[in-house]
Amino acid sequence: MQFQKIKHLVIMERLIISALFSILSLGLFASSTSAAPINVLIDEAKIVELSRPVHQVIIGNPAIADVALQSKNVLVFTGKSAGHTNIILLDENNRQILNKKVHVNTSNESGLVIVQRGRIRSSYHCGTICNARIALGDSPKFTNDVMASTEAKLSFSNKAAKGN
Repeated sequence: MQFQKIKHLVIMERLIISALFSILSLGLFASSTSAAPINVLIDEAKIVELSRPVHQVIIGNPAIADVALQSKNVLVFTGKSAGHTNIILLDENNRQILNKKVHVNTSNESGLVIVQRGRIRSSYHCGTICNARIALGDSPKFTNDVMASTEAKLSFSNKAAKGN
């Protein structure tokens, strides 16, 4: 029973922290002088509404974060790999609206289990059962095996959907 209470408190704490990050990230774009970075998790997207229209988006290192302009006032950040880069927003006259740091962090999700055997690493997401999950730093063989399995499953599903 005590474990359930602790688990509930941890979940509530994460929800509150997530809500605070969302609220803060919306406010970050109101002023380009804010020094706080934009925080994104690897393999997750974050929608950010802007206070004024943007004409052009420039991301320093697209291998770390990707940014898509959904509309003149909505950006979608996607965390690609752990690290730091920056984003520059320009208006229709190519004047800088914002130049801000972007931090992409690894997920702190519950259920992530990393198995390290010497220099060989593999990642799993564990709930009732554990399933392989590719993460940066996993061994190339593990990554290739998981990709091959995923592609085989997708191919099987596509064939079944087509009735072949």
